[in-house]
Amino acid sequence: MTGPDEPLIVEAKAPVHHPYIGFAAGLCSGWTKLVVGHPFDTVKVIQCAPPGTFGGAWHCLITTVKKEGPRALYKGASVPAVSWGISDSMLMGSLHNYRAYLRDNGFGEHDPTGASPDGRRLSILGHTVAGLFAGWTNAVVAHPTETIKCKLQLQIAQADNTPKQFKGPVDVVRQTVNAQGIAGMWRGLGASFIYRSSFLAMFGGFEVFNRLFASWDGTSWAMSQGAANFLAGGLASNLYWAMALPLDNIKNRIMTDSVTKPRYHGVFDAYRQVWTESGNPSKGVVWNALARTKNFYRGAVPVVLRAFPTNAAALAVYEAVMRYSNSV
Repeated sequence: MTGPDEPLIVEAKAPVHHPYIGFAAGLCSGWTKLVVGHPFDTVKVIQCAPPGTFGGAWHCLITTVKKEGPRALYKGASVPAVSWGISDSMLMGSLHNYRAYLRDNGFGEHDPTGASPDGRRLSILGHTVAGLFAGWTNAVVAHPTETIKCKLQLQIAQADNTPKQFKGPVDVVRQTVNAQGIAGMWRGLGASFIYRSSFLAMFGGFEVFNRLFASWDGTSWAMSQGAANFLAGGLASNLYWAMALPLDNIKNRIMTDSVTKPRYHGVFDAYRQVWTESGNPSKGVVWNALARTKNFYRGAVPVVLRAFPTNAAALAVYEAVMRYSNSV
């Protein structure tokens, strides 16, 4: 107890952590991604068809719509309607909890903005590590559902007279399990872990851009928090895909491989085949390097077009839900 002349010392309290709110906000984020991004994702996956099938992203889009109509762009969307909600809930919910844990265990720093009740915030490195861990957590849940989605999407690239191998999501699971066992649904999981490590760039970059925009407060460049979250999410998604696209293409090739006569015998074999298939011994080193790099970045156009609006909207929705939860 303090005496009448002694100053009252108020101990700063850490912000209250609600471990489940991130999962609810992630669910909303996942559904936002589905509505905005699935048509772009369909074009990206179809472009993993054998070389020469399409002349580019625009040709792929036009051919697909002419062949099966605009609804074909939402091919396989019934699975993501559930899976993207679940996987984004797992991604963002685990991210929320990893952030809180890392902040209190070695990755905290002084908060110069005074926004935190105890004057501490998670460092940029902490945001990056939290993104890495969240990506790995998400990979286990997302991999089998993405396997289903990719196999259904790639059927669009087949010739009209070619019988469809899969009748729907349940049939994909049935044929895969019959041919490869239940583990077949997680075939290529190593590629998913490598690919989803790219979330370190997404969430590290997201925090960097948000801090940059916050530093503009009081200037003619100042923007609302919602606008800052939207713009930061879009820019961070470009960092993410610059790192992730080659890894995603490998993952998609393994996922869409034949369930009975697989072409690829593991993650590193898929990398080797993608690297060698576009090489030309008659050309020089520079030509081959560019051609092979381009092969890893197949589908880059729809990814670039999709990434900004999809992830900007999804992260803005996530942050809005989190802000609302903290205000009630």
